[in-house]
Amino acid sequence: MNLQLALLEKAARENRLAHLLLFHGGSALYQRKMALRLAQILNCSQPTPEGPCQECYACHKIISENHPDVFWLKPLKTTIGIEQVLTWQQKVYLKHYEGKYKVSIIEQADSVTLLAANALLKVIEEPPERTVIILCAQNAEGILPTIQSRAQLVYFPDLTEENWLTGLGEVDQQEAVRAFSLSGKNQDLATAILEHGVPLLQEWVEKFRNAVEEKDFLKLYALFPIDKNQAALYLQVMAVQTQEGIQKGSILPFELLAIGKATDVLRQQVNPRLVIEVLALELFQKGGTLCD
Repeated sequence: MNLQLALLEKAARENRLAHLLLFHGGSALYQRKMALRLAQILNCSQPTPEGPCQECYACHKIISENHPDVFWLKPLKTTIGIEQVLTWQQKVYLKHYEGKYKVSIIEQADSVTLLAANALLKVIEEPPERTVIILCAQNAEGILPTIQSRAQLVYFPDLTEENWLTGLGEVDQQEAVRAFSLSGKNQDLATAILEHGVPLLQEWVEKFRNAVEEKDFLKLYALFPIDKNQAALYLQVMAVQTQEGIQKGSILPFELLAIGKATDVLRQQVNPRLVIEVLALELFQKGGTLCD
C-alpha cells in the first residue's frame, strides 16, 4: 500500500476523513477494494491499528455489499442519469440505520451526465452529518470541475502483474497470467477476461479471426449468440492484439480504427450480433487479418 492510501486509512481510523474522495487511475477493482476497506474502517465495531477487524457484523455486511448505510451507484447501460442520482439523494438524507457513517461509492463516476452531476453537487456542497462519498473513475478529468475542486484526489498507480496476481486470491495462476497478457497489461480487462474464461475468449476470437482470414460469412454464425458485455470484451481483446500487431508491422492501422468504430457503435445499444457482422464485413472488404 502506498503512503497516500496509508494516510487515508489513518484519517478514517481517527474520524477525520474528507467527506468527498475522488479515486482515479489504476484498477477499478483495486479502487473498489479500497472503498470497501474505508467503509469497513469507518463502521467496524472492533477496529484494530492495522484496520478493520473483518470479523464483526458490520465488516461482514459491508464486504458482502449488504450494509444499509453503504450505498452503491453504478451506470445503468452507459451512464449514471438524473433519476439514479435523485433516488440516491433520498437514501443519503435518511437517518443512519446501524452504522456510524454512511458511505456512498459511485463507480465509473466519469459517466455521470451533466444534469445528474449538478444534482450530485448539491449533496456534496451540503453533505449530511457523518457521510463520506467516494467517486471512482479512471479519468479525473471526466469529472465536473466544480466537483473535482471539492474532492480530495487519490491517485491509484497501475499494479504490477505480480501485485495483480496476488490480489486475485485462489485462481489458476497460469490462466491468470494468460489473461494479463491478453489484456495488454490492463488490470480491469484482465480481471474481466479471467471471469469470462480465458479458453472461451480465445476460442471465440480465433473463430472470428478465421472467418475474416477466409472471408467466410457463414463461419460467423458459430460466434452467436453473444450479449453486449461479451461483445465488448471480445472487441477490447481484439483491439489489444491489433495494436500489438501494428507495432510489429504485421497489421495495418485501419483494423484498429474499424474495431474502435465497432466499440463506439456497441455503446449506443446496437444489437451486438449486428456490430460484429458489420465489423467482419468491413475487414472482408479491406482484406485485413487480425494478429495472433
